[in-house]
Formats: sequence, C-alpha cells, structure tokens
Amino acid sequence: MNWEKIKLGDIATFSNGVNFSKNAYSKGVKLIGVSDFGNRLLPNYNELEEISADVLKESDYLENGDIIFVRSNGNKELVGRCMLIENLNFPTTYSGFCIRARFNNLAQYNSRFFAYYFKTKLFRKSISGATVGANIQNLNQGLLSNHVASIPNINIQNKITFILSAYDNLIENNNKRIKILEQMAENLYKEWFIRFRFPGHETTKLVASEMGKIPASFNMKKMQDVFEYYIGGGWGNDVSDKDFSEEASVIRGTDFPYVKKGDLSTCPVRYHKASNYRSRKLEDGDIILEVSGGTAEQPVGRTVLVSQQLIDRFNGRVICASFCKLVRLNKKVISPYFFYYWMQFLYNTRIIDRFQLQSTGIINFKFEHFLKKGCVMLPPRDLMEQFERLIIPIHSEIEKLSMHNENLIKQRDLLLPRLMSGKLAV
Repeated sequence: MNWEKIKLGDIATFSNGVNFSKNAYSKGVKLIGVSDFGNRLLPNYNELEEISADVLKESDYLENGDIIFVRSNGNKELVGRCMLIENLNFPTTYSGFCIRARFNNLAQYNSRFFAYYFKTKLFRKSISGATVGANIQNLNQGLLSNHVASIPNINIQNKITFILSAYDNLIENNNKRIKILEQMAENLYKEWFIRFRFPGHETTKLVASEMGKIPASFNMKKMQDVFEYYIGGGWGNDVSDKDFSEEASVIRGTDFPYVKKGDLSTCPVRYHKASNYRSRKLEDGDIILEVSGGTAEQPVGRTVLVSQQLIDRFNGRVICASFCKLVRLNKKVISPYFFYYWMQFLYNTRIIDRFQLQSTGIINFKFEHFLKKGCVMLPPRDLMEQFERLIIPIHSEIEKLSMHNENLIKQRDLLLPRLMSGKLAV
C-alpha cells in the first residue's frame, strides 16, 4: 500500500491555549481543560466550565476539525492525549495546558483519522523519546510539527475512520447512558434527603437542627461517630524491589473525574511496602476523600465510592494516593451509598469550604477538624436500606457500562496500530 511520509508541520499549524486567572471564570465561552480528556475522542460540551470572552482573542477560539493535545499538567499519564473538535454548538476555547492542531486542508486530510493516529503507541513513542507505551513528560509544538507520519490517501483515511468510529459511537452512547443513570441516582437522593419527600414523609414533622430543619426521625451525627477506620493513602515506588514488592494501582485526586466515568487508564501502577499495602488496600464500600491539592475553583473534599466491581477492574489490587484518605464507615450505623451522596451534597453546596485550609497557594483539608465538627444527617436505618436497594442496581448498571466501554476501547486499540500501519487492508 502506497502511503506518503508527511511532516505534520507541513499540513497543520499548532498553537498553545489561553492562560487565564480565576477572575476569568464567568459565562460566555466553554473551556476545554486537562480534566476533560481521559480516553474520550470528543469532548462533552455539556460538562465544560465557562470563562469570560473578555480574556480571548479571535485566534483562541476552536473550530470543527481542530485537535487538542494535553501539553502538561503534572499528570504524565495524560500528557500527549488528544481530543477531536466536532459538532461545536457553543463558542469554545482551550486551556494553556493544551496545544491545538489545525489542518490546512480538511478536504485532503481527515482530522478524525489523525485523532486516531495520535492515539497509537507508535506516535506516543516518537514524541516521548522513550520505549513504546512510555509516558510523555511534556509536549510542545516543535515535537508535533517535526513528527513525520506515513499517511494514506483521503479515501483510505475515510475508510479507516469509519471502522474505528463504530467503536467510539458505541462508547459515546454508553457514556450518555451512564450520565442519565448518574442523574437518576442524584435526583432520587435529592428527592428523599434534600426535599424530604421519602416514603411516609406525609406524617413526618420537621424539627430544628444545626443543618436547618430535618425530619424528627432523623439524627445529626459527627463524622467521627460514623467512621470505623481511616488512614492516609500511599504512593510507593515506581519500580519493584525487596522493600517495595506489592504491586497495586493508585487512585489520585486527579483521577477522580475519570474513575467516576469508568475510565481507569489514568491510574498509575506502583509498588508498595507490604505493610503499607495491607493497611491501605481498598474494600467494597470504602470512601476515598481528597485532602490536599485543591484550588479556589475546585476545593478539596471530593469523594469516590469504592465498589467491589471497581476493585475487580483493578484485579483486586488498588489503594488511594497520599493526598487522599481512605475512609471506612461503620456500616451498622450508616450506608456507604447514603454517605457518598451526603458528601456530594456538602461539596456541591460548598458547605465543605469550612474545612479548607490554604497555605502557599495550595488548599488542604482540615481532616481532624472535619472529624470532630463535621456533621452527617442520619436517616432511620430502614430508610437508608430502602435507598440502597434502589441505588445499588443503578451503580451496578453504571459499572457494567463502564466495563463494556473498557472492552470496546481494548478492541479498538488492538485494531488501531494494524489499520494505521497499513498491515490490515481496508
């Protein structure tokens, strides 16, 4: 098959994204940031933050056919990942931690084909300067523009794109279903425990509490009264030796958005001391609480609920990182599912802000203060059990869809190098 060797800088132009301060957060223009990437081919425009148009130049806006790369952000598993811009329905720009590629002639070069090409290990090797599959420390315009790719004609590009897009269309449909299920679970929690329209609420009186009026059958408890065990996470070592012998994946705060969407690919595999691993090994029903590294726009206090299905997807070996806390609840007192949504409520209403501590520009979480002064509203046990019976099937379905996506990604990525090298004819 006759494929042409082309230098990317000859067919595309590259530019860095826009840098902005927290004062730029406003309404008007969608912003693609590093946390929006993961394994997605296309951005989810509905979930993007917005900034003010006042900070932008005309050249900062994205167009259909553009490709955005992660340039840097401290998470080397993400650097070099890309997303394709299609179906723009809102003015959109991109963060200064990203690089944009814009092709000079979309009639000759299919930008979706290149988005797939940029996901190959061969491409990542060429711009990392290391072994196949190695992480890229930093990406710049020079590395991209000087890369030489073997490219087929537009007809072959279109055929390859059609094959690979079938997988991504299925993945995107699953993502939409996951979003609907998440909204169903959140709406049920709000209906029962924020609006207090739970089964039997008609005969329930509201009484005063430190969190406002609550049903008379509910109690307010301190966090220390519902926690059975807690410990800071670990980081371990990047190579195995006699002291760091236990292999396990690590979930960091930066991984939370991806893990919640079923994407585990950003979580690194590390090696840990046996004693550290045993005391931090995650179990079904654990809560991971982020306690360091927050910002004014994204305070610490984010949580992930650990299920057995999630643990199984890590082959049973996973801990949380050192900037997080493992929290194990007393399940005789409180449901992990109820507690997870309670923490979501505290975070979304910014009640969690009272436990923030800022020093040297980094926001940390006052965990001991949270233990003693933080409150959780405790419904009757039978009501929490009713809630669990409705919520658990929703979470199980989300896990199934996430696993389906994981398998689709694996199948797509097995095809990817063969199609992109011309070894598999189309």
